Formats: sequence, C-alpha cells, structure tokens
Amino acid sequence: MLEVKTVTRGNSLALSLPAHTKFKFEKGQRWLMIPAEDNNSFILIPRMKDPYAGPIDSQPVKEEWKDFDFKEIE
Repeated sequence: MLEVKTVTRGNSLALSLPAHTKFKFEKGQRWLMIPAEDNNSFILIPRMKDPYAGPIDSQPVKEEWKDFDFKEIE
C-alpha cells in the first residue's frame, strides 16, 4: 500500500508521491485512473498502447475492462 496526498499545482490537483518508494514510479509516466464499481475508489494502471493491436500470432491478452476503449487515450 502507498499513501499519497492531493496537492494543488497551478489550477490543477495532483497526487503527491513520496520520492523514495519500493514502487516503480518515474517522472513523466502517464497513468489511467479507472473508477471502481463502488464509485468511491479507483484502479490505477500504467497507460500503454493498445495491447490487442499486435500481430495475430502474438501472445493473447485477456480483456479485463470490456467497457474501456483504447482509442480514447491516443
């Protein structure tokens, strides 16, 4: 578990992460916050290119979020 704090940056809110943590957060990374079913929490995942767009013979990827469209983030 990692506790973070909401801070103000200009006219925006940001999550402040500790500088030293066992988790692999790096400056400039982009993340997606997916609302959980309870509407009170989020699932945080690294932003990536469409994992389903690879060659047909590549390793199949299980679809976890059927209601998510990767075209929305490009």
